[in-house]
Amino acid sequence: MFSSLSPFLPDSRFLKEVLQRKRYERIKQKDEQGFSRQWFLLAGRVDASARLQPRPASLQKLMPPNDRIWADPFLWKQGENLFLFCEEWICARPHGHISVMQLAGDGTQKSRTTPVLVENYHLSYPFLFEFEGALHMMPEGGANKAIDVYRCEEFPNRWRKRTTLMRNISYADATLFKHQEKWWLFTTIKKGLCGLNRDLFVFSADSPLTDKWTPHPRNPVVRNISGARPAGPLFEHEGKIFRPSQNCLVRYGHCLNINEVTRLDMRRYEERTVNEVKPDWQEGIRAIHHLDWRDDVIVMDTQRLLPTNDVVTSPPDIPSQSQTHR
Repeated sequence: MFSSLSPFLPDSRFLKEVLQRKRYERIKQKDEQGFSRQWFLLAGRVDASARLQPRPASLQKLMPPNDRIWADPFLWKQGENLFLFCEEWICARPHGHISVMQLAGDGTQKSRTTPVLVENYHLSYPFLFEFEGALHMMPEGGANKAIDVYRCEEFPNRWRKRTTLMRNISYADATLFKHQEKWWLFTTIKKGLCGLNRDLFVFSADSPLTDKWTPHPRNPVVRNISGARPAGPLFEHEGKIFRPSQNCLVRYGHCLNINEVTRLDMRRYEERTVNEVKPDWQEGIRAIHHLDWRDDVIVMDTQRLLPTNDVVTSPPDIPSQSQTHR
């Protein structure tokens, strides 16, 4: 599965990135003394071109309570109603779960979050896709070392595990994309001495529910901390394919890249960065690392610092695993 033309040993660029990351880590630790990181969401109505040049400052803030984060938002429309699925991680709990909220047509929040998928390990990045007339979710469950797919049995609250695409894999943010009658699976994988944010792998198959995936001969197709890790669904605009990715060089999820995929086939993969969205749109913003869009509504996530004394740590009641999926 991991055959590659590129070795999994450190190269000069990797060593340079490691030194840069260590320097940024020292700066981060100093800046964050007495504070806690909180991810929150942004949403708003835009035209399709905003996916290439998103403007976070123009969007509305969807703020979680101070005891939790909201991150990795994915949108789905059911009839005339718009729903947002996201990672919700409550500070007092050991790991996050997947929750849903309803949005109005302008991106404002219409309902509180409701947990819909809870496991005994961390869940995030609830990638949604439709196949054979059914809605499916492929959340990141990297802590369980498996890429699992759940089928929706009663929207939006009831999900049942349908299949496992890959096992025994240290991965992050698996993302599917259908192109030229093939399903393509994009994910970063920790292999050898490199971390989860550096190596992007691509696999192909005839079905998104199979466990037989063909590795791309150029794997890893992207090798850098500043652009490998997925940051939301791939999308098409004016006949071109674009892939959002994270720049994790300064810190995890620091910047959002928009990359044009200039070649995707069984022999080659090529992309080029066409835009970078930096966390400089408001004072105090630390990171921005995700993008999704549906029916003229765009959603992103972003990070701020909260004084640690303002973070509520009393554990709230949330449904158990058996209550959120069967």
